[in-house]
Amino acid sequence: MTECAQVTGMLGSVTSRVGSATDDGDTDRVDQPGTVQSVYNRFLRPHLPYKLSTHNGVTARGAKLFDFTDRFPEYEAAIIDSLRERVRTGDDVVVVGGGFGVSSVVAANHVGETGSVTTYEGGADQYGLVREALELNGVTDRVDVEHAIVGSAVSLYTPPGDARVVDATELPACDVLEMDCEGAELDVLRNLEIEPRVVVVETHANFGSPEGDVREELDRLGYEVVDREAEIAEDGIFVLTAVRDE
Repeated sequence: MTECAQVTGMLGSVTSRVGSATDDGDTDRVDQPGTVQSVYNRFLRPHLPYKLSTHNGVTARGAKLFDFTDRFPEYEAAIIDSLRERVRTGDDVVVVGGGFGVSSVVAANHVGETGSVTTYEGGADQYGLVREALELNGVTDRVDVEHAIVGSAVSLYTPPGDARVVDATELPACDVLEMDCEGAELDVLRNLEIEPRVVVVETHANFGSPEGDVREELDRLGYEVVDREAEIAEDGIFVLTAVRDE
C-alpha cells in the first residue's frame, strides 16, 4: 500500500469516528471546540510524517503533515529565551533531551565557532530529527549528538531503539546545562558531578519530578533559581533557570 493510500485510509477512519458521535446522538461532543482536533491528535497525527516547520525562529522537522500551521513562534519559549540570554560565545553547552533539535540549534548559534554543544536524545526518531535540524541550520560542525538516555528513561516521545544509557556522572564539563528530559531531571541532578555556570531545567510533576523537588536539588548543588516560567502550569511543568552561587 502506498503512503498516499495509507493516509487516505486513516482519514476515512478518523471521519467515521467523528461521524459515529453524531450517529449516537452525541452532538454536543462533536460541536464542542477542539473535539475534531482531539480526534485528529489521537488517531491520525501519530501516523503522519513530519514536515518542515519554524519553531521560535529555527527551521526543523517538527510539525505533522496535516497540522493547521507550520509556524510556532512561542515554541519552548522559556527554555529558548533563557538560552539566548545566558549562553555566551565560546561556551560549552550540554543539552539533555534533544526534542526536535531547536534548543541545540539556538545554543550552537550562541556559542559560535569557538564553543561546542553536546546533545543527548534517547528517542530513535527524535535523534534523527535533531540531526536533521542541525543540518538545516548549518551548525553540525559545533554540535555532537548522542543517541543516548541520560539517567532514567521516564518518558520518551519515540521508542529508544538502540540508544545507550549514560549515567549523569558521565556528563562532560560544561558552562550551561539544559534539561528537557520528561521526568528524568531529578535523577540527573541527584547524580550530577559537573558544575555548570547555568542550569536551565524543565520540571515535570506529571512524570514524578515536581518543581519543589527540583528546586531542592538545585539548592543542594549550590544554585540559585533566578527565573521561573510556566509552560503548562496545570501539569506542573515549569522552566527554572539557576546560576551557581559565587
